[in-house]
Amino acid sequence: MIIQSLLSFSLISTEWIIYLLIILSVLSWAIILERYFILLRKKGNIRHLNEKIQDALQEHDLEKILQILKDEPTSTACVATQVLRYLKKSGKNMEDYLAIILSQEKLQLESRITFLGTIVSIAPFIGLLGTVLGIIHAFHGLSVSKPGGDVVMAGVSEALVATALGLFIAIPAAAAYNYFVRTVRKIILSSENFTRSLLITFQNNP
Repeated sequence: MIIQSLLSFSLISTEWIIYLLIILSVLSWAIILERYFILLRKKGNIRHLNEKIQDALQEHDLEKILQILKDEPTSTACVATQVLRYLKKSGKNMEDYLAIILSQEKLQLESRITFLGTIVSIAPFIGLLGTVLGIIHAFHGLSVSKPGGDVVMAGVSEALVATALGLFIAIPAAAAYNYFVRTVRKIILSSENFTRSLLITFQNNP
């Protein structure tokens, strides 16, 4: 009874799996493109930013530095601006405040990347499920009609499309996920180093 119930479920058309994989593919590429351009803008050019603030830094002009940073869309400028404003306002517990700001910035940069990692994990398994169900369906058709092996081979070849599609989704998504994780780590580290260098300058020369 249980086996018959499972067989009935297995014989459901696998077309819905293909549609699900297509939806995951669209979502995956949408996230990849969106995160790529966001991280590109947030990464910026640290060397160029350092050059822009050198004069203000030598003059020890905190307001001028804040004005320069205000016009920059990068994570480094965002983190440094918030920390320098906090330094100007209170000047206490800078390490704790810097850690909080860096954590908040990291959460924003990692937005949707976790979901991309989920797609990497589940897409091959969904494709494999489609293949297994397709093979079951093909062999069941052979047992009922007994038309010959060509029907089984045709059914198996169609079922393998699901696995191929799952891998087609997972491979570029995995590459993008690893790239984004490394990029976020570099952005946060650069932001921390840049901000700490400014803190050292202004805390040592109040």
